Amino acid sequence: MRRDHKLIIQSAVTYIGAIIGAGFASGQEILQFFSLQQWGYLGIIFCGILFAFLAYMIFSISLDFNLATYDQLFHWFGSEKLGSLGDLVILFFLFCSFIIMLSGSGEVFVHYFQLNKNIGILLTAIIIVLTIKSGIEGVMKLNIILVPGLILLIIVIFGLSIENNFSLAVDKQQINSLTTENWIFQAINYVVYNFFLALPVLTAIPTKIRKKKLLKRSSLLAGIILTVLGLIINTLLVQNFNLIKGSQIPMLEILSYKSNKLYFLYSIILWLAMITTATSSFYGLIKRLNNKLTMSLNKLLIIFTIAGFLLAKFHFAVLVSTIYPFLGNIGGIIFLGFLTSYIRRKVVI
Repeated sequence: MRRDHKLIIQSAVTYIGAIIGAGFASGQEILQFFSLQQWGYLGIIFCGILFAFLAYMIFSISLDFNLATYDQLFHWFGSEKLGSLGDLVILFFLFCSFIIMLSGSGEVFVHYFQLNKNIGILLTAIIIVLTIKSGIEGVMKLNIILVPGLILLIIVIFGLSIENNFSLAVDKQQINSLTTENWIFQAINYVVYNFFLALPVLTAIPTKIRKKKLLKRSSLLAGIILTVLGLIINTLLVQNFNLIKGSQIPMLEILSYKSNKLYFLYSIILWLAMITTATSSFYGLIKRLNNKLTMSLNKLLIIFTIAGFLLAKFHFAVLVSTIYPFLGNIGGIIFLGFLTSYIRRKVVI
């Protein structure tokens, strides 16, 4: 029983680690995708439900049909053309996510640790490469170390923030300027691109955990945790909206006015979140290219790490606000194609 609980937590935090990256933990994604008022909260709850349902769907299909990689999943869902298109899109997704996480790491190091941006990018890349060389086991071990601590620190900071009487006064006119009428569309768009980024680990996890009951519980646990964390971050943004206008990393901007200790602590949290997502994304990219190309694993790691290092010099907020919505729209079209194919096949999970 204890081993089952460990497997549930391990698979849940691996899934969470693929999603809770720099954009999520920084508050930038919440700011970009949700309204920061009642519709925003509903959108976050809806996202949590979708994350849990989709994870279990992929776990079940991968387990039932013995699928080990996302490209096998794509070809199972659709035709050969749809599968090939989805394969190319997700490779692009994964590389973009890797670049964004490296860029965010550099921003944290230069602005919050007072170190050179290149140091942050390089150190993050080294940790990622060393982890990936151990395969999916290395990715899962990294997440079981980093993600629980990350979650705990976010909750602690929220509790301390409430004790410090964070202001609830918000300029409603300013918030309304960010509000989108179709919060359901925003939520779906947000889930789609994050879901695509998590697919490599979602299809790999059932190769290590063969019990569907455990996978179902881990999906539910991941959905609940992601919902709670999203609501916490959204609440902090709402309470301190007047402090975050124009900020690249809103959560750190808030804490810079409140507590130096919390500010430094959350800088570490943010960096850890970037590492977990970047590792999951880069693992999926390298694993797929290693299977698709004749090039060795080490050569792929060197080439794409160097490319990521160079492209990561773009500003983090610009990358999040331009690339992620674009990826969400493209991914949404492909996702609808897969969903239609899935319904047509009448698979009972």
